[in-house]
Amino acid sequence: MAPVQSIPPKYNGLYCQSPEGNSLVFPLKHTEVEAKIAGNLSRVEVTQGFENPFSQTLEAVYVFPLPDEAAVDEMEIKIGDRIIKGTIKKREEAQQIYEQAKQEGRTAGLLEQERDNIFTQSLANIKPGEQIDVTIRYTDSLNFEQGDYEFVFPMVVGPRYIPGTAIDDTGDTDEVPDASRITPSIVPEGLRSAHDIGVTVEIDAGVPIQNVHSPSHQLQIETEGEIVRVQLGGDDTIPNKDLILRYQVAGNNTQATVLTQADERGGHFALYFIPALDYRPDEIFPKDVVFLMDTSGSQQGAPLHKCQELMRRFIHGLNPDDTFTILDFSNRVRHLSQTPLANTPENRELAINYINQLHASGATEMLSGIRAAINVPAPEGRLRSVVLLSDGYIGNENRILAEVQQELKPGNRLYSFGAGSSVNRFLLNRIAEIGRGICRIIRHDEPTEKVVEKFFRSINSPVLTTIELNWNGSGETPEIYPAIAPDLFAQQPLVVFGRKRDRMAGDLQINGTTAGGERYEQTFHLNFSEPGNPAIAQLWGRARIKDLMNQMVTYETKSGVEAVTDTALTYQLLCQYTAFVAVSDDVRVEPGSQSISMNVPVEMAEDVSYRGVFGTAAPRSMSIQSERQAYLASAPGMSLESLSLADAAPTEFGGMYSMKADEEKNPPLPTSSPKGMVSKGIDAVQKNLRQKPSSPAAKTTQLEVVSVTGLEQSDTLSLTEYLQHTNFPSNLSGEIVFEFTLSKGRVGRIMLDEEASTLKTANVIELIKRNLIKWRPSQSVNSTVVLRLRIQS
Repeated sequence: MAPVQSIPPKYNGLYCQSPEGNSLVFPLKHTEVEAKIAGNLSRVEVTQGFENPFSQTLEAVYVFPLPDEAAVDEMEIKIGDRIIKGTIKKREEAQQIYEQAKQEGRTAGLLEQERDNIFTQSLANIKPGEQIDVTIRYTDSLNFEQGDYEFVFPMVVGPRYIPGTAIDDTGDTDEVPDASRITPSIVPEGLRSAHDIGVTVEIDAGVPIQNVHSPSHQLQIETEGEIVRVQLGGDDTIPNKDLILRYQVAGNNTQATVLTQADERGGHFALYFIPALDYRPDEIFPKDVVFLMDTSGSQQGAPLHKCQELMRRFIHGLNPDDTFTILDFSNRVRHLSQTPLANTPENRELAINYINQLHASGATEMLSGIRAAINVPAPEGRLRSVVLLSDGYIGNENRILAEVQQELKPGNRLYSFGAGSSVNRFLLNRIAEIGRGICRIIRHDEPTEKVVEKFFRSINSPVLTTIELNWNGSGETPEIYPAIAPDLFAQQPLVVFGRKRDRMAGDLQINGTTAGGERYEQTFHLNFSEPGNPAIAQLWGRARIKDLMNQMVTYETKSGVEAVTDTALTYQLLCQYTAFVAVSDDVRVEPGSQSISMNVPVEMAEDVSYRGVFGTAAPRSMSIQSERQAYLASAPGMSLESLSLADAAPTEFGGMYSMKADEEKNPPLPTSSPKGMVSKGIDAVQKNLRQKPSSPAAKTTQLEVVSVTGLEQSDTLSLTEYLQHTNFPSNLSGEIVFEFTLSKGRVGRIMLDEEASTLKTANVIELIKRNLIKWRPSQSVNSTVVLRLRIQS
């Protein structure tokens, strides 16, 4: 077995150096993806092969992406010839089962969802030299636009900027309390992990397909009748960029597809429909466009160059009567102009000069950028459009989505463009959806002309608006998602999922208004007499979960979490409140024996700059606790060199990982620390955690802790004293009831009990939540706490 070494201080994890010296040996050896596409649906199987290269028992933890709307419904682990099926449980229950199995010496797998597109696979008790395969299966819908079907498989989680104040030494903050779970460590520049990936996609469209191609990967294509089989070609097997596969279907691309499925849970249906309506270039109304560009460190190099190219085309593509301005953001927001500019030759030249001089560095303070863009004064009588260009590499996605949901004015739209090899599609897709716009993803090396042309066809005028779906038939009304149908743009499909509990047939009628102001109507007959495709039920469950989660971007509610959890358990789906767990029946390693626990580093996303991301400051390295554990776990003969502590709250040195720090209240931790500096790092964390909640506003409102259940008296007194220092805005009155979990000295998920609360002001709830996250209960407490607060002006 190879000796264990530490990755240099800038990077997290343990690794083995290969004999050639240019790659790293990690437990994750290979990922194999097999996808089968039928019509509008894909069924995908992802198998991750783990192998223990060390001389001790290993636990491997791997953070990886999947499509943000994938319905993940199966997980299993394979040990030799044995296959152990995973079962879906509430997340906390699955975590307890996994931890108990790990302590008992059983091999166990745990699959969790951190974001809609970020997942964590944990695999405990892998014997030295042993290989274990983990298989995950999901269903997804294909993207369709302007005649092109698109299949996307993401391969790496890009680096995330984490705002907020550090709450411990893991890198978690009060704004992103799970930061450590969405920021996998990155393989050092110039080295490889030796982890490779294979992909096979089988396309059976039912009709001939043509123009199969990929802007991201080399392909090997085989055709047998109407079935096309696609594999990665050449040496294009490094998992550091999204696979994008596109093709066209011969025949009528505007034909509607209606799929149904029926079982004891009800009749489910999926409708994929492109109305046969033409784009009306003669009915273009003057618009005002605010362009918002991400110029943070992760955009450095190719991504920024692509955004600049897009922006130059956008400026030249505006209509003569349009107005515009440009904002860019990193650590702060900058403006071309504080007010919209007329589309004159002089202003276009001013804009192009502004675009050309942009450079990328610093943190991704997207929230400030979104707020500034939304609040740019809008000219009278014009449709305001905000166009965001970003890779989406942030950890506080819900704060951004909540801002758009609450503050974007009626009638305004927000469009998003992601430029790069592995952008955060979840954020970019969802922000456009909530902003009533559209999202476009373009690789940094793709041509921009057609992308810009399609964008202006969309932004100039939607083809169908005020869409309503009505049920004509007996029995109950189906439950349809999205609950509010979006406006449709040129050659964009309407995709809806529905469930009718009584499975009675009927007609679904679609009504809307065309770009010319005419009434549009289309009717589809739905019949649930056949069992149909089981994937349709899974996709309905996933669509319902997505809709419920969109309602909780501001804060999680007890009723909302329960509804999501119940849906996920009913449809056997992974979500943020459920998890898959698989455990071997037999004890496979000696309980309590020495072992190594390792977070598997990932490749840097293709053409994302190391210097742009990290600047001259090191990102968070292994926590103090994990480094000590790794050191104690090392067996005789293993070398564990250059143990170091990197900061939990990096300071601002130009990289996107920089964070805002209040030097007096929250002193930053050292950016890299030799062994003699570890105690200083611990002291800084402890000093930070001892701070009382604070606010620059004067205290004008009283807070009373009415009742607490689930805590011992000492912790109740500690919490009460802690919250007394919270400062609130004035003119507030009412009660707020929270339910949250405690485990290992940390506050877990915080939910608002909406039924029991009379005060539901979003910024007040956010303030209390952030203070609760920073409170430190006793390490031994593991319980569910119900906290009732009364606030009185």
